Amino acid sequence: MHEEQLTTFLCIAKGSLMETETFFMLAVRLNYLNPEQANPTTLSQITEITKMLTSLRYRILNTP
Repeated sequence: MHEEQLTTFLCIAKGSLMETETFFMLAVRLNYLNPEQANPTTLSQITEITKMLTSLRYRILNTP
């Protein structure tokens, strides 16, 4: 996969992850999920994966 295609893919993946986070938070706020059903580690996992995607994209873009 070409570097440009990979960075585009990583941007799309990050956007999809942000969309998932938004729907997760809405589900809790609108009581589709109660706090007991909403695993508290889910948001921290989303944050960690976001950091990984961002870091990987940065490294690819800044590799000579």
